[in-house]
Amino acid sequence: MYCLCVKMGAMTSSALDRSLPHLPTQARTLGFLLREVYRLLQSRVYEAVAAAGHPGVRPAHSPVLRHLPPEGGRVAELARATGLAKQSVTYVVEDLVALGYLCVQPDPEDRRARRLTYTPRGHKLLAALVEASQDAEDALTVPLGPRRLKLLRDSLEAVLTTLPPGPRAKNAVGAAKPKGRSMPGCPPTPGDHN
Repeated sequence: MYCLCVKMGAMTSSALDRSLPHLPTQARTLGFLLREVYRLLQSRVYEAVAAAGHPGVRPAHSPVLRHLPPEGGRVAELARATGLAKQSVTYVVEDLVALGYLCVQPDPEDRRARRLTYTPRGHKLLAALVEASQDAEDALTVPLGPRRLKLLRDSLEAVLTTLPPGPRAKNAVGAAKPKGRSMPGCPPTPGDHN
């Protein structure tokens, strides 16, 4: 069994992690290591976001929050950007609408499409996510030091800008739309006379 020992900022954890596969050290691939570090960072981010007044936001919301620009967009665009089925994206969007972070309106360019926009609460969530993400990244200076952290960041940026993307696997399962749920529109804003 692996002993997961991580020291990030004020957080120190040394515990037997039974969720890690029982693999020999040489099987700890780069992908495995990147996922585990991401999991640690993600945990810190969502704990901080909950403490900042957004307790209902979960890692499952990440694909939408990461890919929906501040000015908004469409479900179909999000599905393409995330590689998820439209039904899965719709389910996450419905949850974010119910939590008050997004609203859905007819798209002025295509009345058949729905346009997603952030509510004022959604924009506050984005700011909290950016701040928490930066704090989590800054915490990596403890185990790595500033020079190695910059080298890691520069190396990952180089990979993202030069390595061609592989074929995207479609989400074969996809989340079914729950019965009885609908995506309400946005509340009218002052001065809106539609």
